[in-house]
Amino acid sequence: MTAAQQLASKAPDTPQRVAALVRQKLGSHRMDLWFGADAKWSVLDHNVVLEVSSQFVADCITRMFRGDLQEAIEEVAGNGFGYRILVRDDQSSIARGLDSSSTTDAFSQDAFPHNKSSVPTIAPSINDEPALAPKRPALRLHRSEVEATVSQAGVSQATVSQASVEPEQSNMERLAQLRRENERRWEEFIPGEHNRLVYTAANMTLEKPGQISPLFIFGPHGCGKSHLAIGLAHRLKVVHRMRRVLVLTGEQFTIEFTESARGGGFASFRRKYRDVDVLVIDDLQFCLGKNATLAELRNTIDMLLRDKKQVILVADRSLNELTGLSSDLHARLAGGMACGMEPLDVETRTKLLVRLCHKQNVSIDESTAKQLAAQSSGDARVLQGVVHRLVVQQRIQGQPLEQDQAIRATLDLIRASQPVVRLKDIERVVSDVFGLEDSLLKAKTKCQSVSQPRMLAMFLARKYTRAALSEIGEYFGNRQHSTVISAQKKVDSWLNEDEIIQCGRGKLTVKEILKTLESSLRVS
Repeated sequence: MTAAQQLASKAPDTPQRVAALVRQKLGSHRMDLWFGADAKWSVLDHNVVLEVSSQFVADCITRMFRGDLQEAIEEVAGNGFGYRILVRDDQSSIARGLDSSSTTDAFSQDAFPHNKSSVPTIAPSINDEPALAPKRPALRLHRSEVEATVSQAGVSQATVSQASVEPEQSNMERLAQLRRENERRWEEFIPGEHNRLVYTAANMTLEKPGQISPLFIFGPHGCGKSHLAIGLAHRLKVVHRMRRVLVLTGEQFTIEFTESARGGGFASFRRKYRDVDVLVIDDLQFCLGKNATLAELRNTIDMLLRDKKQVILVADRSLNELTGLSSDLHARLAGGMACGMEPLDVETRTKLLVRLCHKQNVSIDESTAKQLAAQSSGDARVLQGVVHRLVVQQRIQGQPLEQDQAIRATLDLIRASQPVVRLKDIERVVSDVFGLEDSLLKAKTKCQSVSQPRMLAMFLARKYTRAALSEIGEYFGNRQHSTVISAQKKVDSWLNEDEIIQCGRGKLTVKEILKTLESSLRVS
């Protein structure tokens, strides 16, 4: 009779004692999280055998808890015993063993040098299976069976997520993704003048996925860029029958990358993000300054582009404003299609407001909707808040709202949403658009490259600030109030005549320049 058999006959509860001691060392939470509810303990030859459900769980145990596991075994069974970690699989039943040095055997001479003379190297194989009594079936279980078993054992859902046999999304993740798709469907996106360029690019992407990749969408908050990206991904999935569509945020990508770096799970991380048909990453600006994350993102994009896959990235600022983005990643995004979106124009806001009111069964006439849309900012979330306020007010009154009632009910909300524009904000934005130094707009020079931007700045100051004429003139170089009046009239004539002026290295119409300036100021 071998030493293992003698030990098993004298102390048949050795595996359970080892498991209990490991639980005592690690704590119940960590034990359940990493070892899982379906881990099986037994004795084979000179080893305590631990059977787990996946390669990932085995890697984590070997890497993080090797010392604790060996100490518990020696305390219970003595110095002559080691451990083996086996991974159950459909093809080989129990066939794979792991150790902390990534060999095929969890208990080898290299793993524990102090046992070299007494413990032989054991290579797991299919022939070892009959020694594990009773025989257990191959464990490629359906997730519902695993959840039912775990719930009966009183183990938390977090354990199921870690120890699940099949690496699929949790119910909460699937529900959240379904909710995002339903809330931001392609059919419900409202095209307008503020998003014509990006909407056209999205339609071209829908026609031939992978042809325009990566598609980079940027714009201020509430302009609909996330709606368009998620809706486009969902539409690609439906029209082209793409099963592998992944939508997430830059924060989620960063967190998962960091966790995989700490836990050594790069293989599963890269398989998740590179084995897809469509990859959508929202809030790309969250990754700025994180060099390792950006390098992984660049490699992921390279892999997907080589396979002609579609990449869609979304940020709240343009490529030039994404400071901290590496030059090589910047070049890859510029090599695709970069499209900007502006705040919602009045016409689009009106359509959106009418649609939201219809969904909430709020009765308002078209003139009321136009007036509310005209007074609101270009942020779709503000319009949702306005509709919620109208729903409450209509329920209070018990009847449809009149125009003055609807305006009074939302007046404070609309005022709070309007951005506060200061003279120095206008100076900064105009200088950035025209490529001027900050002090030039206040200089005495009258050259056209400075005087025209200065007149536009005075025009915007009159339109979006409550500053007096004398105050505006004094701010822009101690000029008279008559100069401000003249500048306002000059810009009005440019607008009527659709004048074209020099802007940076090119020429644009005054309407286009003002639209860009207003978008930078977050006004419309």
